[in-house]
Amino acid sequence: MESINILGVKVNTGMNFEQILCEIDKLLKDNKCHYICTTNAEFIIDSQKDIDFKNIINNSDISVPDGSGILFAEEYMKIMQEENKGVFYSTKAFIQGIKLGYDVITQKKKLGERISGVELMDAMCAYAQKNNLSVFLLGGWPKDKWGRQINTNEDLAQITATKLKDKYKYLKIIGATSQFSPYENDDEKSLQYIRKCMKEYNIDSLDLLFVAYGHPKQEKWIVRNMEKIPARVSMGVGGTFDYITHTQKRSPAIFINYNVEWLYKLFTQPWRFRRIIKAFPTFPVYVYKSMIRQVNNLDTQ
Repeated sequence: MESINILGVKVNTGMNFEQILCEIDKLLKDNKCHYICTTNAEFIIDSQKDIDFKNIINNSDISVPDGSGILFAEEYMKIMQEENKGVFYSTKAFIQGIKLGYDVITQKKKLGERISGVELMDAMCAYAQKNNLSVFLLGGWPKDKWGRQINTNEDLAQITATKLKDKYKYLKIIGATSQFSPYENDDEKSLQYIRKCMKEYNIDSLDLLFVAYGHPKQEKWIVRNMEKIPARVSMGVGGTFDYITHTQKRSPAIFINYNVEWLYKLFTQPWRFRRIIKAFPTFPVYVYKSMIRQVNNLDTQ
């Protein structure tokens, strides 16, 4: 798999959904425990101060580019690596960033394929139905428009399971629960419940485990526990359960196609404000500064 390094974080680019499913098929067949990260700009920014999270992403079996910001950074880094290094490099780097942003928004420049976590989970469920794989859904909770957890007896994971079964009639979901927290003191209760569901289906290992605790909690939960289950392929899915159950709406296609999905989310999900500014403008500023530092380091060697 092709991979790039953005601010010290691995991302596997250059693959479409079909190619990723082929890689997942390989992981499932070796009978070991693996995990996938749906890496976006926010992951990379947060990993700058959380070395454990950075190591988790870098040690993942697949780190997919979940966000146009990742693909923008990939293209921008390629352009700047071909630029002549000199006195005006920082100015050229700034101008190239603005120009690339304009070309991407106006669709004069096409980026690589974005692998959305929502769409990847859907593709994995379709694959699971076709190949009779076992699936477990963990985490998630209903939220209001400000992102606050709603006190309710509804179990979002179970509602998600029902929605998935409506779409994939023969999907083998062996269990789903939102009743446990992502914190270590709740791990054993979570594991006991998962193992109980596995016993009911007479299976010794899970094929696919989807964990919806939000990053980095979900990735840390997976790394702590996937081998204790065991689960062959695990993936953190953030707010994907919200989109499957329609408690949150996906961004309209026009925002996705023009790579400004963050703008739609800013207006429709104001609680995401702090997260959105990590993706824009913080992330591109960090990438710009990293290119300048690379040149300065070369000059001083």
